[in-house]
Amino acid sequence: MAKIKQIQKVGTSKGIVIDKPILEMLNLDHDSAAVEFEITADGLLLKPVKVESVYEKVAHKHRKSLDKLGE
Repeated sequence: MAKIKQIQKVGTSKGIVIDKPILEMLNLDHDSAAVEFEITADGLLLKPVKVESVYEKVAHKHRKSLDKLGE
């Protein structure tokens, strides 16, 4: 499903408005939704952030500190 969207000024930055039906399909229709983005050879990839994946990254990076806190 390809869509063309215009880049809009948002304060001193730029943004793209994502339509509500698309946000609902991705389960991102609430105010605290977060996405991670990655620049690829084909363009910009947006992915919903899952709590589990964030925890895994933090736990791996800070394993020693978390182990000390657990003592």
